Amino acid sequence: MKLKKVLLFPALSLLLLIPPPPPAEAQQPVRCSQPVAATPELLAEMPAPTLDLAPSHALATGKGIRVAVIDTGVSPHPRLGGVIDGGDLIDIPATDHPEDPGGALQDCDGHGTVVAGVIATRPDPRDDFIGVAPDAEILSIRQSSARYRAADDSPVGTLGTLATAIHRAVEQQAQIISISVVACVPTDIAAGLDTSTLDAALHRAEATGIVVVAAAGNHGSGCEPGAVVYPAHSPTVLAVSGYRDPHQIAEYSLPVPEQALLSAPGLVPAALSPDGEGLALGLAGEQGAVPFEGTSFAAPVVAGTVALLKEHQPELSSAEIREWILATADPASGAVDPLRVLSHLPPENSTSARVLEVPALLPTRPVAAQRTLGLLTALGVGVLLTLTFLGGRR
Repeated sequence: MKLKKVLLFPALSLLLLIPPPPPAEAQQPVRCSQPVAATPELLAEMPAPTLDLAPSHALATGKGIRVAVIDTGVSPHPRLGGVIDGGDLIDIPATDHPEDPGGALQDCDGHGTVVAGVIATRPDPRDDFIGVAPDAEILSIRQSSARYRAADDSPVGTLGTLATAIHRAVEQQAQIISISVVACVPTDIAAGLDTSTLDAALHRAEATGIVVVAAAGNHGSGCEPGAVVYPAHSPTVLAVSGYRDPHQIAEYSLPVPEQALLSAPGLVPAALSPDGEGLALGLAGEQGAVPFEGTSFAAPVVAGTVALLKEHQPELSSAEIREWILATADPASGAVDPLRVLSHLPPENSTSARVLEVPALLPTRPVAAQRTLGLLTALGVGVLLTLTFLGGRR
């Protein structure tokens, strides 16, 4: 059967603006994304954060909770405390890329650091920005990049390496896994796709009591309504859409069929700078700063909320936490409010009608039915997605 490749890319429009690399034989050293610094004057003009986290932090701050960020790496920013290097699944010769010596504490894309910051930014008296769970511990596992190509010129980041990253998170005692990369698969292909490697990793996380949170995905080339999105569509994963208004899902968010709706703010007005210093308004683009917006940044809001809940209610299982989060989300928009989550007292012996059933792990399909999931990063579809963005869909 002919092998097919499926798109895997950070669920974020800004990464899709990075131009593709030249052909392998002509490649030059890669330049990392350049953050646009947030000056004190610009920060003073920022609106108040969408979520008022102070009441939630009076109840929990995520202390003692380890969150694995499976992404493009996390820079060791001083406002993240000590980020743990959980391993690098991208094979990059340092001599070819002097700006990026490798390791999970490198974020050449300017993505994973922002995700981690949404979860666990420590407070600073000079600004009002703080993470949802500021005392949580970040475990960085670098699994994807839109900046590099593999030795055979294929994009980096596959379902196989995603599964490996999940296993690493389990082995390094993560309690929550936050994933802001997606693989969009047309339904006709998904029906015959063997995802047993990923399924097994997610099952292991579930059995270990780890809550997995993932971005629902953004509209874009190869990622359209009706597509099956991995890992967001897996039954043990909390899939998160983005909103600009808590009463309405943002138009860029993909729907998540057959799952209860969850959503969180998708815009980060100012984020921890991926260069490891200060705050950034976005990444440098041809027409100025490209803002940090997308379901990539909604997912870590929920991951941080789960960290608060795990500290506040440590006896809850992963299934009970999913039920708790779903039961407290806004019935219309799925908006997750950390304070509502922490204040929730479910009736004794009750179950939410929105809780998801977790099927048994399915056996591997016959070899003849297997199809390779060579998951392309954003670079493989950069031009088309950039055109969609420039057409006004932000």
